[in-house]
Amino acid sequence: MFARKVIPALHRSFNYCRHSSSSGSSHYDLVVIGGGSGGLACSKEAAALGKRVAVLDYVQPSPQGSTWGLGGTCVNVGCIPKKLMHQAALVGHMIKNSSRLGWNVPGNIEHDWTTLCSNVTGYVRSLNWGYRVQLHDKSVDYVNGWGSFLDANTVVVVDKKQNRQEITADQFVIAVGGRPQYPDIEGASEFGITSDDIFTLKHPPGKTLVVGASCIL
Repeated sequence: MFARKVIPALHRSFNYCRHSSSSGSSHYDLVVIGGGSGGLACSKEAAALGKRVAVLDYVQPSPQGSTWGLGGTCVNVGCIPKKLMHQAALVGHMIKNSSRLGWNVPGNIEHDWTTLCSNVTGYVRSLNWGYRVQLHDKSVDYVNGWGSFLDANTVVVVDKKQNRQEITADQFVIAVGGRPQYPDIEGASEFGITSDDIFTLKHPPGKTLVVGASCIL
């Protein structure tokens, strides 16, 4: 499995804009590109200072087809699901060693990978929804679509249905984070996965070789 590498590319951008004008364009004091921890914090602080703010966030599917919601790498395919799965592994070790501490544990206890993944995914989705509620409460517009700069004050936004609109702003903050890359090794993409896909595997990966040593894995 290939761990995350931070790269300076706009892998996450931009949903619709609730305050679009009849011409299909909107103007903001600040547009934050990227809905991870940094982008969300920046947008909410700016809104608290009275600025009109939009957060643009979009996830291009991984080579395996994985996508996720608002919140960035840490929440969706990083720290949060990793810690939950790590805790599951620690519980397994504790159960295995508990008999040495006097616990009478049946010997046929098995782990259900599907249940683990389902509960991890459910928890992450609750966080996604919570972030959207927070933006709404702060009067920050959330925009889910792919954006590119037309000029210094304009981005063109394309959503998953290929609808286009222009958004203008006095200032932009780029907080897009990064995505893992497959190394240029024969068979890497055919036989390996990245950290974008590990948390939604349909079956346990078994013995795994990890290429890379980021905090996610």
